[in-house]
Amino acid sequence: MIHASVKSALLLFVSVAILSGCEDPAVNVLTLGRKLAAPVLTSSSPFDQDLETQGYVRITGTCDPRVGSISISFDDATWKYAPSSTTTATTAGNTSTTVTNDNDCADGKFDIYLTKSDILNTWGIDTDSDSTDVTNIYIKGEAWFGDTRTLTLTDPKKNDPTQSGQAAKVVLRKVFPAGFGGAGTCEMFNAVVVDANGNETSSRTALTFGLSNTTGADIPAYSSASDCLSTYNPKTAFGIAANSSNIFIYIKMPTTPLDTAIGFNVTNLSSLSAPSTATAVILRDPASSRRFIAATDMPSTMYKNVCYPVTLQRMDYNKTSPYTYTSVNLTLSPSDSKLQFFAASDCSSSSATTVATIGPSVYSVTIYAKYAMSGASTTTFTKINLNYTASDSNFDTPAIPFRVDLSDKTAVAKIDFWGPNTLSRNICHPYTVVTANSNWTSVPADKDYFVSFASSQTAAGLEFYSDSGCSTSASTLTITQGAIGSKVYVKATAGQNATSQISMSSTGLNTVTRDVTVGVVATNYYFDMAQSYTITKDTCTYLMLNLSDSTGTAIPALSPINLLFTVNSAGSVAGDVTLYTDSSCTTGYAENVPAAISPYSTNNYKFYVKVAASYTGTSLTLLFTGTGLLTLPLMYGTFAVGP
Repeated sequence: MIHASVKSALLLFVSVAILSGCEDPAVNVLTLGRKLAAPVLTSSSPFDQDLETQGYVRITGTCDPRVGSISISFDDATWKYAPSSTTTATTAGNTSTTVTNDNDCADGKFDIYLTKSDILNTWGIDTDSDSTDVTNIYIKGEAWFGDTRTLTLTDPKKNDPTQSGQAAKVVLRKVFPAGFGGAGTCEMFNAVVVDANGNETSSRTALTFGLSNTTGADIPAYSSASDCLSTYNPKTAFGIAANSSNIFIYIKMPTTPLDTAIGFNVTNLSSLSAPSTATAVILRDPASSRRFIAATDMPSTMYKNVCYPVTLQRMDYNKTSPYTYTSVNLTLSPSDSKLQFFAASDCSSSSATTVATIGPSVYSVTIYAKYAMSGASTTTFTKINLNYTASDSNFDTPAIPFRVDLSDKTAVAKIDFWGPNTLSRNICHPYTVVTANSNWTSVPADKDYFVSFASSQTAAGLEFYSDSGCSTSASTLTITQGAIGSKVYVKATAGQNATSQISMSSTGLNTVTRDVTVGVVATNYYFDMAQSYTITKDTCTYLMLNLSDSTGTAIPALSPINLLFTVNSAGSVAGDVTLYTDSSCTTGYAENVPAAISPYSTNNYKFYVKVAASYTGTSLTLLFTGTGLLTLPLMYGTFAVGP
């Protein structure tokens, strides 16, 4: 009988003899108990590739040629080989291509394509499920004498609190201005999918949600500002599409309680969770002297060490900029001192400032901002709040958010632009067009870029101009080398709340499209009636309302308006006058009750009035107010009343 220790020694001796006789002298007894080096990645990390858009991730690298196949794991427990071949969908025309995977290290390298289907069928991981949370990818080589060390690829978003990760919640954020709103006005909110750190991310699957107030009662909201203003098409359920991150909605604010915080909650989520606390909004009286500061004409994300214009505009809670003879000084205190402000457009140090002044008789001031940073960053983005105080105590001062791109992506990869989502007809509106990196951050142009723009529809009559007065037509603009961007001006000359799309493109770069809605403000009106302004008592009499804008151009009647009337005649009593929507005067509306008046013809609205036989006056004055998909003036008409 051989003692165990002697048997072990003999086995070791035999092993050494076998290894010493191998053709590859590098594989010898010294390899025993030691692992070969891990594979080395030569491609970008799969976490930095866009699986959704690209349709696949490609993993390439080098490896020891003594190693056999490359195996991959997503949990360091289940190891699998990639399929020998796979079918990918390229971004060019979304055509399918079959590629052969090189899983073998015999030539010292590997080249592997993985699609969603591969990851699901081989590793059992559904990349379209929000319950999937892959933090690391593990790669190693396998050999008959043992595996190599493991190459571990980590999702940078998991270790960077400023980066987005797995979808966790849907939060409701008040927009413009944050935390405040005008009583009785329509306010914009953003419903955003966020991760556990509160960073915006996307949901792999579509989801739906509703809204409630602080009492828990469900409340309606609207898809557009015009719908909200006219209380047209209220909704109690909203959806965020798969692979999308947010949706903008509009909520009609209550009229009370003024100067008090009210809350709004996300409810009835089909997936994910809602915050435990409500989104608070302090109600202000739009007729009061309360004001706030809006940051306009600034990029959503700045790039480090680049100078950007920022316009600070004073506004009231009707979302207008009031004319005033007084100035207001804003003392700027950003939460990160590296965010600096300047008076000069080149951000020269001699023009550095911490005060921005909006002078008398103007409503805004433009200053320049730069995030001054040296050296490399361990994060890709950072968020900063611009805190400030105002010399006028009537100003609310919610912080203005800034986002800064700290990456090394300076190359121009895209065209982007921003401007108003709603255009007022016959008003000139500016749009800023920029060159952007692959993060959609505006960066200086590395050469001259020629940008073309167009509208997808003619219903809104969108026209493009090179000047702020909209007098010189344009079809292209140039972003010159070294510039951040350029401006184009858009004016809508037709339509009423017709939705159109503005598209901008440049050779070799993407085409960007934005939806815009044309809003119309009616400033002029007149009434027609067949009876020469005489209303016969107890008779159904029609009135025709015609509207025009400030240029005298007739406003097309494209959608219903809600019309309310008030009797302004001495001697009248309640019930003397009724408004109707039909020619037989069967569907009646009393004073101050909104009646939905549909378009009658191209440019007017027709409704009916009946005066009771008991009415004692010989004339009748009616005041009309209303809302709709256009803004209506206060209207009145005085009519003779016959027997």
